[in-house]
Amino acid sequence: MRPDVNHVLKVYLGADENGGYEPLHCDERMRETFPDTHSRMMELIAPYLAEDQEPDWTRGDLVQEGDRFEKALREKFPELDAIAAKALANRWSFDWK
Repeated sequence: MRPDVNHVLKVYLGADENGGYEPLHCDERMRETFPDTHSRMMELIAPYLAEDQEPDWTRGDLVQEGDRFEKALREKFPELDAIAAKALANRWSFDWK
């Protein structure tokens, strides 16, 4: 049975019920939650974590660009639920701050 990518992403991202992102202790959360399959889980989420896009500051501010990135994620990865997509977008926004 394939692991639930949404669950794995939420663990890594420290996502809360609103899609908040906790940038600290990502690896520790993964090792604690998936002690025997940590490497496999990291490989599973690697494509999602690798996603990026250049902000278009002429179209809006960081909040609007984060929303645009979230929409692009949902289109590219329809398997993402709303919380996982929001947490990934918040991670992207955090990296641009």
